[in-house]
Amino acid sequence: MLYNVTWLSVRPLRLAIHLGWTYVGEMLFNGDDDARIAKHLGSRKGSDPNILLGSDRPAALARTLLTFAIGILIVLMIWQVFAWTYNDFVGRAVLRFPAPIETFAMLGEFFFEGKTLLGHTIYEHIASSLGRWLVAFALATAVGLVLGSILGHFNSLFPIGIVPVSVYQMIPGLAWLPIALLLFGLGSNAAVFIIFVVSAMVITVNVAGGIRRVPPVVVRAAKMMGADDLTLFLKVLIPYATVDIVNGLRLGMGSAWRVLIAAEMVVGTGIGLGYAITMTKDLLNYVASFACIAIICIIGLLMDKVLFAEIEKFARHRLGMEEGY
Repeated sequence: MLYNVTWLSVRPLRLAIHLGWTYVGEMLFNGDDDARIAKHLGSRKGSDPNILLGSDRPAALARTLLTFAIGILIVLMIWQVFAWTYNDFVGRAVLRFPAPIETFAMLGEFFFEGKTLLGHTIYEHIASSLGRWLVAFALATAVGLVLGSILGHFNSLFPIGIVPVSVYQMIPGLAWLPIALLLFGLGSNAAVFIIFVVSAMVITVNVAGGIRRVPPVVVRAAKMMGADDLTLFLKVLIPYATVDIVNGLRLGMGSAWRVLIAAEMVVGTGIGLGYAITMTKDLLNYVASFACIAIICIIGLLMDKVLFAEIEKFARHRLGMEEGY
């Protein structure tokens, strides 16, 4: 009886590993079961014998866009009410608080009329900031994936290795400024260094945590099937931790983008969105400052809600954790 229970408990795990952790929706049923399950799942079933799960993706996308638009509208309303209250009722408004209409009018001048900002077009400022972010985030991703995988896979190294990683993670982004200036001086390299250190630690912690969350019974089942360390790592640990890895990259991206703007404000890059905000603030051109802030928000939202959100949905779908991708 013990043998049978053990065999029954291992068999699903063997099947899951053999399938490469793909979603269970690939399993086939006979015709009667197809109709009954399709009815309960609300999916459309045509001549194809397979059940179509989550076939309402266009409607889901429309709902997502609608909720996103409502959220943006709420932000704009709060912004407008605050600007209106400050400018008209506070009574001490020597400088006007930029309203959404003024800010987006300025954006139109930057993007469509060729108006320059501090001697550069807005496209040059955006390209400069994105270039620094891409270099630093690419380096942080490579280091975070490798270091996190090592710490997550080798249990004997984790208690020791996670300590310096946690120490570095506790240091705020701008607190790295003295070290960056000592190593690289003023300029883009100092900003890239700050972005790299901050985002690499975030990615490392999430990757290591994701790999360590793989149930021990899954690891034992794979070893019982003869998987060596490399196969175990590539075919079991990494697929199982995919969602955590994507979340780690998503958090690292957000950290990198935020600290990039802060770094550009203080290390004297000479061009970039953060540098533009600092200089326009000193020149009392707050409408231009708000226009740069709006661009930062738009780019950050696109990277988080479009790029990484879709990658996460795809990963969850492949693991059988979400339907309808």
